[in-house]
Amino acid sequence: MLIGNRKATTRFLQRLSFDVLQRSLSPSELRAYLDAEIDDVVPRLLQTHEAMAAWFDEEQFYLLLIDNFRPRGDNIDRIPARLQKGELTARDAIGELLLSTGFTQRNPGNDTFVTVVLEQCLGYSLQEPRTKPILEAGKKIYDGQKGRFLGAEGNSQSDLLRIVLAHPDFARHLLSRHHQRLFGQPLAKDAPEIAAVTADWKQFFPVLGQWLRSDAYVEAAAGKKPKTERQFLRGLYMDLLERTPQHDELRNLRNAMQSMADPAPLRAVFAKVILDSGKARLPECAAGQEQAFVLGCFHRYLAREPEPAELEKFTAALQHGGARPVHVVRTLVGSVEYQNY
Repeated sequence: MLIGNRKATTRFLQRLSFDVLQRSLSPSELRAYLDAEIDDVVPRLLQTHEAMAAWFDEEQFYLLLIDNFRPRGDNIDRIPARLQKGELTARDAIGELLLSTGFTQRNPGNDTFVTVVLEQCLGYSLQEPRTKPILEAGKKIYDGQKGRFLGAEGNSQSDLLRIVLAHPDFARHLLSRHHQRLFGQPLAKDAPEIAAVTADWKQFFPVLGQWLRSDAYVEAAAGKKPKTERQFLRGLYMDLLERTPQHDELRNLRNAMQSMADPAPLRAVFAKVILDSGKARLPECAAGQEQAFVLGCFHRYLAREPEPAELEKFTAALQHGGARPVHVVRTLVGSVEYQNY
């Protein structure tokens, strides 16, 4: 089905920014992209340094390379810039993570290391009988014994990772993970994108760009899905402080949410703390412009028009009910709807 209107709406931009940047857009970014051609907006966002950094951070989180296991050093720090310049491919970047000391420390021993590599990098299940011989062959190579693993020879931990990264199932699983993230369903096993990326890893981010510009993605953007802890925090900071959280801020708040069975109430508390801090950068609400203020808040924080009853209620509260602009913002960012995008 072809989409008639290919202009970037507020709703589309919210979905795109959270999927690419892991945050909401700033007011100036929203103004710059709103009503622009979708085919122009997608590459402009996807080809930024921030987009590469967000993607790389998500891959670290996927491999649980966080907190004390997070890789450090100039080589790691320069990876987003090198991805943006085309000096590294997605496979190269993930390879650096797998070769890092943090990954080895996170997965000590041959059994744990090879199991995690097979599951996380190739999508194999150890419950399948065919995987057991692969696991045993990988453990021998990890221990320095010469052997055959996934159709290739090796005798070291680095050989094991080299073989995994070159295997077609690595491209298949990585693409399928991102297809699941963007569309809510895995990629077909015979999808042509798999062969294209396996043959040339420079095609990985262009494939993501094609998906983000597709009619299927535009259609999917009409619905909403839950924000992850990272998306919520990065979006909240951008919406209320017009900046992203620093690494320590993000780590501490994320860990606090992950310690709770239901983090939803704590999310509302975080919003209230920022709004009460006096540092929040809120939209202006001039006298006589209350309705316009409410409309702007719904667009900015929920990416939709308010229902007539909502518009009437919020406007009346500002004009006659003693409510202040911060109360409107607190209600919206503290809502269940704000926790989705």
